[in-house]
Amino acid sequence: MKQILAIFTAILFSGFTAQANTSTTQDNSNSNTATRGYGNSFIFVEQGVEFSIFPDGQFDFYMMNYGPNVNVNINHGNTSISFNSGYDYDAYVQYDAYGAIVQVEHIPVFYDYYGRVSQIGNVFINYNSFGLVTRVGGLYVHYNRYNRFSHYTGFINVYNRFYVYRPWHANFRIPHFNHCVVFNRPYRQHYTPIRYQYTRPFVNNHRRTTAVANRRGNTVTRNRSLATRGNDRPRNAVTANSIRSRNRTTTTVNRNNTIRTTNTPRTNTSSTRVQKNRQQSRNNNVTSTRTNSNRTTVSNKNRTATTPRVTSPTRNRNTVSTNRSRSNTQVASTSSRTNRQVASNTRSSNSNKTSPSRSSRR
Repeated sequence: MKQILAIFTAILFSGFTAQANTSTTQDNSNSNTATRGYGNSFIFVEQGVEFSIFPDGQFDFYMMNYGPNVNVNINHGNTSISFNSGYDYDAYVQYDAYGAIVQVEHIPVFYDYYGRVSQIGNVFINYNSFGLVTRVGGLYVHYNRYNRFSHYTGFINVYNRFYVYRPWHANFRIPHFNHCVVFNRPYRQHYTPIRYQYTRPFVNNHRRTTAVANRRGNTVTRNRSLATRGNDRPRNAVTANSIRSRNRTTTTVNRNNTIRTTNTPRTNTSSTRVQKNRQQSRNNNVTSTRTNSNRTTVSNKNRTATTPRVTSPTRNRNTVSTNRSRSNTQVASTSSRTNRQVASNTRSSNSNKTSPSRSSRR
Protein backbone atom coordinates (compact mmCIF):
# COMPACT_ATOMS: atom_id res chain seq x y z
CA MET A 1 0.00 0.00 0.00
CA LYS A 2 2.79 2.40 0.79
CA GLN A 3 4.37 1.77 -2.58
CA ILE A 4 1.06 2.43 -4.35
CA LEU A 5 0.57 5.69 -2.46
CA ALA A 6 4.10 6.74 -3.31
CA ILE A 7 3.48 6.05 -7.00
CA PHE A 8 0.26 8.10 -7.00
CA THR A 9 1.90 11.04 -5.27
CA ALA A 10 4.76 10.97 -7.76
CA ILE A 11 2.30 11.03 -10.66
CA LEU A 12 0.40 13.95 -9.14
CA PHE A 13 3.53 16.03 -8.55
CA SER A 14 4.79 15.34 -12.08
CA GLY A 15 1.43 16.47 -13.52
CA PHE A 16 1.53 19.75 -11.56
CA THR A 17 5.06 20.51 -12.70
CA ALA A 18 4.20 19.80 -16.35
CA GLN A 19 1.16 22.08 -16.20
CA ALA A 20 3.18 24.89 -14.65
CA ASN A 21 5.85 24.64 -17.34
CA THR A 22 3.33 24.77 -20.19
CA SER A 23 1.59 27.81 -18.71
CA THR A 24 4.82 29.77 -18.44
CA THR A 25 5.82 29.03 -22.04
CA GLN A 26 2.43 30.09 -23.35
CA ASP A 27 2.37 33.35 -21.41
CA ASN A 28 5.89 34.44 -22.29
CA SER A 29 5.54 34.09 -26.06
CA ASN A 30 8.46 36.40 -26.86
CA SER A 31 11.01 34.08 -25.19
CA ASN A 32 9.92 31.04 -27.18
CA THR A 33 9.34 32.54 -30.62
CA ALA A 34 12.13 30.58 -32.30
CA THR A 35 10.01 27.41 -32.20
CA ARG A 36 6.48 28.73 -31.70
CA GLY A 37 4.98 31.87 -33.17
CA TYR A 38 6.95 34.93 -34.21
CA GLY A 39 10.36 34.16 -35.62
CA ASN A 40 9.55 30.99 -37.54
CA SER A 41 6.39 32.59 -38.96
CA PHE A 42 4.11 35.51 -38.17
CA ILE A 43 0.56 34.33 -37.49
CA PHE A 44 -2.52 36.52 -37.37
CA VAL A 45 -6.27 36.23 -37.98
CA GLU A 46 -7.86 38.37 -40.70
CA GLN A 47 -11.65 38.22 -41.19
CA GLY A 48 -11.98 34.68 -39.84
CA VAL A 49 -8.98 33.23 -41.73
CA GLU A 50 -5.68 32.51 -39.97
CA PHE A 51 -2.59 33.41 -42.03
CA SER A 52 1.01 32.46 -41.41
CA ILE A 53 3.62 34.73 -43.06
CA PHE A 54 7.11 33.29 -43.47
CA PRO A 55 10.24 35.46 -43.44
CA ASP A 56 10.89 35.01 -47.19
CA GLY A 57 7.46 36.39 -48.22
CA GLN A 58 5.49 33.17 -48.71
CA PHE A 59 2.41 32.33 -46.64
CA ASP A 60 0.04 29.60 -45.58
CA PHE A 61 -3.50 29.82 -44.18
CA TYR A 62 -6.14 27.87 -42.33
CA MET A 63 -9.88 28.57 -42.56
CA MET A 64 -11.37 27.93 -39.16
CA ASN A 65 -14.98 28.02 -40.41
CA TYR A 66 -14.54 25.75 -43.44
CA GLY A 67 -11.46 23.74 -42.46
CA PRO A 68 -11.29 20.26 -40.95
CA ASN A 69 -11.91 19.35 -37.34
CA VAL A 70 -8.49 19.95 -35.84
CA ASN A 71 -8.84 17.76 -32.76
CA VAL A 72 -9.93 14.70 -34.73
CA ASN A 73 -7.20 15.10 -37.36
CA ILE A 74 -4.48 15.57 -34.78
CA ASN A 75 -5.60 12.53 -32.82
CA HIS A 76 -5.61 10.42 -35.97
CA GLY A 77 -2.27 11.77 -37.17
CA ASN A 78 -3.62 13.47 -40.31
CA THR A 79 -1.70 16.71 -40.98
CA SER A 80 -3.78 17.94 -43.95
CA ILE A 81 -5.09 20.98 -42.09
CA SER A 82 -3.62 24.10 -43.74
CA PHE A 83 -3.57 24.99 -47.42
CA ASN A 84 0.07 24.03 -48.02
CA SER A 85 -0.18 20.86 -45.96
CA GLY A 86 -2.66 19.44 -48.46
CA TYR A 87 -6.20 20.37 -47.43
CA ASP A 88 -8.45 21.32 -50.36
CA TYR A 89 -9.51 24.99 -50.13
CA ASP A 90 -9.87 25.49 -53.89
CA ALA A 91 -13.57 26.31 -53.60
CA TYR A 92 -12.67 29.51 -51.69
CA VAL A 93 -9.40 30.50 -53.40
CA GLN A 94 -8.78 32.53 -56.57
CA TYR A 95 -5.59 32.31 -58.65
CA ASP A 96 -4.01 34.72 -61.13
CA ALA A 97 -2.16 34.06 -64.39
CA TYR A 98 1.08 33.30 -62.50
CA GLY A 99 -0.57 30.71 -60.26
CA ALA A 100 -0.46 32.94 -57.16
CA ILE A 101 -3.35 33.28 -54.73
CA VAL A 102 -4.98 36.70 -55.18
CA GLN A 103 -8.06 36.22 -52.99
CA VAL A 104 -9.13 33.90 -50.18
CA GLU A 105 -12.92 33.93 -50.02
CA HIS A 106 -13.43 37.75 -49.97
CA ILE A 107 -9.99 38.72 -48.54
CA PRO A 108 -7.69 40.22 -51.22
CA VAL A 109 -4.00 39.29 -51.35
CA PHE A 110 -1.42 41.62 -52.93
CA TYR A 111 2.15 40.94 -54.03
CA ASP A 112 5.23 43.02 -54.78
CA TYR A 113 7.29 42.80 -57.98
CA TYR A 114 9.16 39.73 -56.73
CA GLY A 115 6.08 37.70 -55.82
CA ARG A 116 6.31 38.29 -52.07
CA VAL A 117 3.06 38.97 -50.27
CA SER A 118 2.77 42.67 -49.43
CA GLN A 119 -0.79 42.97 -48.14
CA ILE A 120 -3.47 40.61 -46.86
CA GLY A 121 -6.76 42.35 -46.17
CA ASN A 122 -5.85 45.36 -44.03
CA VAL A 123 -2.46 44.02 -42.86
CA PHE A 124 0.62 45.35 -44.69
CA ILE A 125 3.96 43.50 -44.90
CA ASN A 126 7.33 45.19 -45.54
CA TYR A 127 10.77 43.72 -46.24
CA ASN A 128 14.38 44.80 -45.89
CA SER A 129 17.13 44.80 -48.52
CA PHE A 130 17.88 41.12 -47.79
CA GLY A 131 14.30 40.07 -48.58
CA LEU A 132 13.29 39.36 -44.98
CA VAL A 133 10.12 40.52 -43.27
CA THR A 134 10.67 43.65 -41.19
CA ARG A 135 7.10 44.68 -40.49
CA VAL A 136 3.73 42.92 -40.28
CA GLY A 137 1.04 45.48 -39.58
CA GLY A 138 2.27 47.26 -36.45
CA LEU A 139 4.71 44.48 -35.51
CA TYR A 140 8.38 45.37 -36.13
CA VAL A 141 10.77 42.44 -36.60
CA HIS A 142 14.45 42.83 -35.64
CA TYR A 143 17.42 40.74 -36.80
CA ASN A 144 21.01 40.46 -35.64
CA ARG A 145 24.13 40.98 -37.74
CA TYR A 146 23.75 37.47 -39.20
CA ASN A 147 20.18 38.21 -40.40
CA ARG A 148 18.69 35.93 -37.80
CA PHE A 149 15.58 36.78 -35.84
CA SER A 150 16.40 38.39 -32.50
CA HIS A 151 13.20 40.00 -31.16
CA TYR A 152 10.09 41.97 -32.10
CA THR A 153 8.35 45.12 -30.90
CA GLY A 154 4.75 46.26 -31.13
CA PHE A 155 1.78 44.22 -32.24
CA ILE A 156 0.10 43.46 -35.57
CA ASN A 157 -3.27 45.14 -34.91
CA VAL A 158 -5.89 45.51 -32.21
CA TYR A 159 -7.26 42.06 -33.02
CA ASN A 160 -3.82 40.39 -32.88
CA ARG A 161 -1.97 41.98 -29.97
CA PHE A 162 0.18 38.96 -29.11
CA TYR A 163 0.86 35.44 -30.25
CA VAL A 164 -1.50 32.72 -29.01
CA TYR A 165 -0.35 29.16 -29.48
CA ARG A 166 -2.69 26.72 -31.20
CA PRO A 167 -2.05 23.00 -31.87
CA TRP A 168 -2.40 23.31 -35.64
CA HIS A 169 0.30 25.99 -35.90
CA ALA A 170 2.87 23.22 -36.20
CA ASN A 171 1.27 22.22 -39.51
CA PHE A 172 1.88 25.57 -41.24
CA ARG A 173 4.57 25.11 -43.83
CA ILE A 174 6.21 26.82 -46.80
CA PRO A 175 4.67 25.97 -50.20
CA HIS A 176 6.22 23.29 -52.34
CA PHE A 177 8.67 24.29 -55.04
CA ASN A 178 6.04 23.74 -57.75
CA HIS A 179 3.76 26.21 -55.96
CA CYS A 180 6.36 28.87 -55.24
CA VAL A 181 5.74 32.37 -56.66
CA VAL A 182 8.77 34.20 -55.18
CA PHE A 183 11.57 34.93 -57.65
CA ASN A 184 14.84 36.85 -57.37
CA ARG A 185 13.98 39.15 -60.27
CA PRO A 186 10.93 41.39 -60.67
CA TYR A 187 8.32 39.89 -62.96
CA ARG A 188 4.99 41.33 -61.73
CA GLN A 189 5.57 45.06 -62.21
CA HIS A 190 3.27 45.32 -65.25
CA TYR A 191 0.48 43.00 -64.19
CA THR A 192 -2.85 43.60 -62.45
CA PRO A 193 -4.75 40.42 -61.59
CA ILE A 194 -8.50 40.05 -61.94
CA ARG A 195 -10.44 39.46 -58.75
CA TYR A 196 -14.04 38.28 -58.66
CA GLN A 197 -16.59 38.93 -55.97
CA TYR A 198 -17.03 35.90 -53.78
CA THR A 199 -20.70 34.90 -53.83
CA ARG A 200 -20.50 31.09 -53.87
CA PRO A 201 -17.76 28.44 -54.01
CA PHE A 202 -15.76 28.06 -57.22
CA VAL A 203 -16.19 25.01 -59.42
CA ASN A 204 -13.37 23.27 -61.35
CA ASN A 205 -10.79 25.51 -59.72
CA HIS A 206 -7.58 23.55 -59.06
CA ARG A 207 -4.12 24.57 -57.90
CA ARG A 208 -1.59 24.02 -60.66
CA THR A 209 2.15 24.43 -61.08
CA THR A 210 3.03 28.12 -60.97
CA ALA A 211 4.69 30.10 -63.75
CA VAL A 212 7.81 30.54 -61.60
CA ALA A 213 8.29 26.78 -61.40
CA ASN A 214 7.68 26.46 -65.17
CA ARG A 215 10.02 29.29 -66.14
CA ARG A 216 12.71 28.93 -68.78
CA GLY A 217 15.87 30.63 -67.74
CA ASN A 218 15.30 34.00 -66.09
CA THR A 219 12.01 34.90 -67.80
CA VAL A 220 8.66 34.25 -66.16
CA THR A 221 5.65 34.34 -68.49
CA ARG A 222 2.07 34.27 -67.31
CA ASN A 223 -0.45 31.72 -68.49
CA ARG A 224 -4.20 32.24 -68.66
CA SER A 225 -4.87 28.59 -67.89
CA LEU A 226 -3.46 29.13 -64.38
CA ALA A 227 -5.95 31.87 -63.52
CA THR A 228 -9.37 31.32 -62.00
CA ARG A 229 -12.24 31.77 -64.42
CA GLY A 230 -15.37 33.55 -63.30
CA ASN A 231 -17.31 34.59 -66.38
CA ASP A 232 -20.62 34.64 -64.51
CA ARG A 233 -19.19 36.54 -61.52
CA PRO A 234 -18.85 40.31 -61.17
CA ARG A 235 -15.34 41.64 -60.80
CA ASN A 236 -14.13 42.91 -57.48
CA ALA A 237 -12.43 46.29 -57.92
CA VAL A 238 -10.00 46.17 -54.99
CA THR A 239 -6.88 48.34 -54.88
CA ALA A 240 -4.03 48.38 -52.41
CA ASN A 241 -4.36 51.12 -49.80
CA SER A 242 -0.63 51.39 -49.17
CA ILE A 243 1.19 54.69 -49.62
CA ARG A 244 4.37 54.80 -51.65
CA SER A 245 7.32 55.66 -49.43
CA ARG A 246 10.75 56.99 -50.36
CA ASN A 247 12.65 54.45 -48.32
CA ARG A 248 14.34 51.96 -50.63
CA THR A 249 14.68 49.32 -47.95
CA THR A 250 10.93 48.73 -47.80
CA THR A 251 10.76 47.04 -51.15
CA THR A 252 7.16 45.88 -50.96
CA VAL A 253 5.72 49.35 -50.83
CA ASN A 254 7.89 50.58 -53.69
CA ARG A 255 7.43 47.42 -55.76
CA ASN A 256 3.75 46.79 -55.39
CA ASN A 257 2.25 46.11 -58.78
CA THR A 258 -1.18 47.38 -57.85
CA ILE A 259 0.15 50.76 -56.80
CA ARG A 260 1.85 51.51 -60.09
CA THR A 261 -1.15 50.40 -62.10
CA THR A 262 -3.42 52.53 -59.96
CA ASN A 263 -1.07 55.50 -60.24
CA THR A 264 -1.28 55.64 -64.03
CA PRO A 265 -4.99 56.45 -64.13
CA ARG A 266 -4.57 58.78 -61.18
CA THR A 267 -2.14 60.92 -63.15
CA ASN A 268 -4.60 61.07 -66.03
CA THR A 269 -7.45 61.91 -63.74
CA SER A 270 -5.33 64.54 -62.06
CA SER A 271 -4.66 66.24 -65.40
CA THR A 272 -8.32 66.07 -66.30
CA ARG A 273 -9.16 67.43 -62.89
CA VAL A 274 -6.73 70.32 -63.43
CA GLN A 275 -8.30 71.04 -66.82
CA LYS A 276 -11.76 70.86 -65.28
CA ASN A 277 -10.69 73.19 -62.52
CA ARG A 278 -9.26 75.61 -65.07
CA GLN A 279 -12.46 75.50 -67.12
CA GLN A 280 -14.50 75.98 -63.98
CA SER A 281 -12.35 78.93 -62.94
CA ARG A 282 -12.75 80.44 -66.40
CA ASN A 283 -16.48 79.90 -66.32
CA ASN A 284 -16.60 81.38 -62.86
CA ASN A 285 -14.65 84.41 -64.04
CA VAL A 286 -16.97 84.86 -67.01
CA THR A 287 -20.05 84.45 -64.92
CA SER A 288 -18.63 86.75 -62.28
CA THR A 289 -17.92 89.44 -64.88
CA ARG A 290 -21.35 88.93 -66.34
CA THR A 291 -22.97 89.13 -62.97
CA ASN A 292 -20.87 92.15 -62.13
CA SER A 293 -21.91 93.84 -65.41
CA ASN A 294 -25.52 92.99 -64.70
CA ARG A 295 -25.14 94.35 -61.22
CA THR A 296 -23.61 97.57 -62.50
CA THR A 297 -26.34 98.08 -65.07
CA VAL A 298 -29.03 97.40 -62.55
CA SER A 299 -27.41 99.64 -60.02
CA ASN A 300 -27.03 102.42 -62.58
CA LYS A 301 -30.67 102.13 -63.51
CA ASN A 302 -31.67 102.26 -59.93
CA ARG A 303 -29.41 105.21 -59.28
CA THR A 304 -30.80 107.17 -62.24
CA ALA A 305 -34.28 106.39 -61.06
CA THR A 306 -33.60 107.44 -57.52
CA THR A 307 -31.28 110.42 -58.11
CA PRO A 308 -32.75 113.83 -57.27
CA ARG A 309 -31.65 115.24 -60.64
CA VAL A 310 -34.54 113.56 -62.38
CA THR A 311 -37.09 114.44 -59.74
CA SER A 312 -35.78 117.93 -58.93
CA PRO A 313 -36.91 119.58 -62.20
CA THR A 314 -40.48 118.54 -61.59
CA ARG A 315 -40.31 119.93 -58.10
CA ASN A 316 -38.68 123.17 -59.33
CA ARG A 317 -41.25 123.58 -62.05
CA ASN A 318 -44.04 123.10 -59.62
CA THR A 319 -42.49 125.53 -57.21
CA VAL A 320 -41.80 128.01 -60.01
CA SER A 321 -45.35 127.75 -61.29
CA THR A 322 -46.72 128.19 -57.82
CA ASN A 323 -44.40 131.12 -57.23
CA ARG A 324 -45.40 132.63 -60.54
CA SER A 325 -49.09 132.16 -59.79
CA ARG A 326 -48.58 133.66 -56.38
CA SER A 327 -46.66 136.63 -57.82
CA ASN A 328 -49.30 137.13 -60.50
CA THR A 329 -52.06 137.14 -57.94
CA GLN A 330 -50.09 139.55 -55.83
CA VAL A 331 -49.50 141.84 -58.83
CA ALA A 332 -53.12 141.62 -59.77
CA SER A 333 -54.23 142.41 -56.26
CA THR A 334 -51.79 145.32 -56.02
CA SER A 335 -52.84 146.60 -59.41
CA SER A 336 -56.48 146.35 -58.46
CA ARG A 337 -55.73 148.21 -55.24
CA THR A 338 -53.87 150.95 -57.09
CA ASN A 339 -56.66 151.27 -59.59
CA ARG A 340 -59.17 151.63 -56.81
CA GLN A 341 -57.02 154.21 -55.12
CA VAL A 342 -56.64 156.16 -58.38
CA ALA A 343 -60.34 156.02 -58.97
CA SER A 344 -61.08 157.22 -55.50
CA ASN A 345 -58.53 160.02 -55.84
CA THR A 346 -60.03 161.16 -59.14
CA ARG A 347 -63.45 161.22 -57.64
CA SER A 348 -62.27 163.22 -54.71
CA SER A 349 -60.52 165.68 -57.00
CA ASN A 350 -63.58 166.11 -59.13
CA SER A 351 -65.71 166.70 -56.14
CA ASN A 352 -63.32 169.37 -54.95
CA LYS A 353 -63.40 171.07 -58.35
CA THR A 354 -67.13 171.17 -58.52
CA SER A 355 -67.74 172.36 -54.99
CA PRO A 356 -66.67 176.14 -55.45
CA SER A 357 -68.84 176.61 -58.49
CA ARG A 358 -71.77 175.39 -56.63
CA SER A 359 -70.91 177.69 -53.75
CA SER A 360 -70.55 180.69 -56.07
CA ARG A 361 -73.86 180.06 -57.71
CA ARG A 362 -75.55 180.10 -54.45
